[in-house]
Amino acid sequence: MNKILIIAKREIASYFVSPVAYIVIAVFLCLSGYFYYGSVIFAGQSGMEEVFYDMSVILMFLTPLITMRLIAEEKKLGTIELLYTAPVSLSEVILGKYLASVFLLAAMLVLTFPYPLVVAFYSQADWGPVFLGYAGVFLIGMTFLSVGIFGSSLTENQVIAAAVTFTGIFFLCAVGWLEALIGGKYLIYLSVLDNLEDFARGVLDTKNIAFYAGLIFTFLWLTVRRLEWKRW
Repeated sequence: MNKILIIAKREIASYFVSPVAYIVIAVFLCLSGYFYYGSVIFAGQSGMEEVFYDMSVILMFLTPLITMRLIAEEKKLGTIELLYTAPVSLSEVILGKYLASVFLLAAMLVLTFPYPLVVAFYSQADWGPVFLGYAGVFLIGMTFLSVGIFGSSLTENQVIAAAVTFTGIFFLCAVGWLEALIGGKYLIYLSVLDNLEDFARGVLDTKNIAFYAGLIFTFLWLTVRRLEWKRW
């Protein structure tokens, strides 16, 4: 566990010595603030369901920027060979890098917490759906990040890694949209965004948690298998 945390700390530091983290955070806050103003302040909605959904959509576009360098940069610089010979397992390396991206995601969401505080100041806030809504967005973001680290393992080009990641994320979100086109009765249950609805309404369902956890585990496992295959 200590090795994973050491790798995570190194990756977190590398995020904040470059402008990437600051740009991503700034864009996320600006866009989420815009949608928050439009739905809660301007339209007068009492809940934050729409805001949580909008945050998730924004993360579709921003998480590829967070993860695109995690492994692709190692390949481009040739330092990936050092990871193969380092006294740590590939699983520990992947988890460390993944936790660093999760830390950045958590920081972005924490900075938006003044939104429900403003709602609570002017009206009676229902904190159950608020906390569960944030939990749902956090799980969606973690899922997107797991897709992103897998996409980064496929190439040494960061732009291609970001494009592959966005394509994968879009597919996971578009599954639910296909239901309206082809009438698939169960497709909505496979959509990453549609599973957010229960969280935003204050409903904690273990099947939703298992859904996101399963996707996260799958893409992290694929990333490790990809790097092991590349090594051999």
